[in-house]
Amino acid sequence: MKISSYNQLIALFTLMSGLIVFGLLWGKYQQVEQTSRLHYQAKLAKNNISHFSTMSQTWLTTQDLFFSGKQSYLASGIISQSQQLLATLKQMKVQEKTIPTISSMKKMMKLVEQNTLIIKTLASSIEKNNDIWQKQISQSDIFTVAFIQLLAQVNNDFINKEKLLANEVKKSNQAMMLWSWFLGLSYIICIGFATHWISKNIIKPIEQITAITNKSRTANGVNLTQYKAPIEIITLGKAISEFIQRIEIERQKAEQEEMNANDANNRTTTLMNSVPTAIVLLNNLGEIKEFNHEAIRIFQSSSADILNSKIGHFLPVLATTKGELDTEFSLKTAEEALLSPNISAPYVEYSGRKLTIHEEEHYLIAISDINERKNNQKALSALNEQLINAEKMASIGQLAAGIAHEINNPIGYVQSNVDILEEYSTAFINYINFSQKNRDIDSLSDCYKENDLAFIMSDISKLIDSSKEGIIRVTQIIKDLGNYSHADNESPELVQIDKLIEQSLSLVINELKYKATIETELHATASILAYPQKLLQVFINLLVNASHAIDQQGTIKISTENVRDQVSIRIADNGLGINVTDLNKIFDPFFTTKPVDVGTGLGLHIVKAIIEEHKGHITVKSVIGKGSEFTIYLPTSSDTETKSEC
Repeated sequence: MKISSYNQLIALFTLMSGLIVFGLLWGKYQQVEQTSRLHYQAKLAKNNISHFSTMSQTWLTTQDLFFSGKQSYLASGIISQSQQLLATLKQMKVQEKTIPTISSMKKMMKLVEQNTLIIKTLASSIEKNNDIWQKQISQSDIFTVAFIQLLAQVNNDFINKEKLLANEVKKSNQAMMLWSWFLGLSYIICIGFATHWISKNIIKPIEQITAITNKSRTANGVNLTQYKAPIEIITLGKAISEFIQRIEIERQKAEQEEMNANDANNRTTTLMNSVPTAIVLLNNLGEIKEFNHEAIRIFQSSSADILNSKIGHFLPVLATTKGELDTEFSLKTAEEALLSPNISAPYVEYSGRKLTIHEEEHYLIAISDINERKNNQKALSALNEQLINAEKMASIGQLAAGIAHEINNPIGYVQSNVDILEEYSTAFINYINFSQKNRDIDSLSDCYKENDLAFIMSDISKLIDSSKEGIIRVTQIIKDLGNYSHADNESPELVQIDKLIEQSLSLVINELKYKATIETELHATASILAYPQKLLQVFINLLVNASHAIDQQGTIKISTENVRDQVSIRIADNGLGINVTDLNKIFDPFFTTKPVDVGTGLGLHIVKAIIEEHKGHITVKSVIGKGSEFTIYLPTSSDTETKSEC
């Protein structure tokens, strides 16, 4: 016989016996429940009649006070109490099902109503006639006595009913308990019989198979075949024998895969802890759930302090003002960010990615320490500033002779004018001395003509104007040279490119005027935010390079204009030009095509560095034999343009 047939018979037997037990218990339970419900209602009714009795006593007491003292102000209270008694009686009558009790309640309600009419009649008797009062009081006493008798009868009915139902509930509970024990034991006996049969015919053969399996852990030579058992058990034993062999093979494979997985996990952990970048895994609340050893070093905290802490505690840029995770910044790549102020090495860069683990959002943040790079940048910036200053001093040295010559010319004719003015002053002194000694008009006129004072007076103003021009020229050259050699402020300032071009030309004019003709078209009206001395160095370097590129005599063209949100500056010459092979190297440091004693190779490199510092860029075009053209683009400070000066 098959196990399924056994199972069907056992299941049917268990189901039927369970239904029978449940049906019998349910019937008994319903009887007990019905009796308990009736008892509860009777108990509730008993409490209600008790409360009603108390109300009645108060009502009767108030009436006695009213009758004895003829105190009419108590009438309204008695009437109100009567209405409450009537309302309570109506409610109790609705809940009551015993006919005699209901009849008694109706009589009580009628007596209360009749007595209420008496109270109302007496309350309206203003003169308080004794005969009327005595007559009504006598009638009220008859109603009151009848009411008290009926109240006592109803109270006894409720008490007796409650006691009777309490006994019935007690008996029902005892019967229910005995019945439950009997049915429970009967059901347990039936289940025990079925369990014993299942154990003997099904469980035992399976236990034998299990015992044999536990004794031999190897897949070879295990025989689990059963002969005195259901067909399925016999078949199961044969199938398990074959399955165990397969399981043993798969177990060996699984053990090998587990070893490989553990080895890979160890290698991954070692690799992650060796990476010179902090890697932290955050949940959607911004709490750190995983991290490597580099995170401990960068955050300068212990593992216990880092785990489950919010990333904003260490990297404030990833937290909102409320302290929550800023998901927008977490997915960005920041070239520079700051850690918490209490961390001594605060400069880092980070990159974030979003990923899903077990259907939950997580954020993987890679944080790199850039403090060393930051220090190197500061050192490089300082070195670059030194190179710029050194190149500036070299430029001043190169321009010194030309500037001295440029200053010497106005100084020379100022000196000549002073010598002539000295001669003119001698003539004036002689005429003044002669006029003091001789008052003759003719003699004075002859002396005036002899010293040529008329010409001297007309020439003095010309000499003074010429001297002023020379002094102004010298003053301007010295001022421009001072501006060039003066250090820039720490913050950039608004400047106009055209003015800087004019200042640079005044400094290099002596270097250029003997070799080139200067042509200018200055139309840049927009202001830019810049360091003026550094831009002066750019223009001077380009102008000097242009003059060096001209062999004999040539032209240097300078033009400026506004191009959308930029200012463009073009400096072109018709000199020798630059080889195509050298165009990609002219901005490299120390690259030069000049002789060793002439150039350092830093000029154009510094030019490009200054332009990039101003967020601009520079391009160059050149043709051998035709010249070169350098174009600089610098961003304007705003969309507004300053008006050009007249």
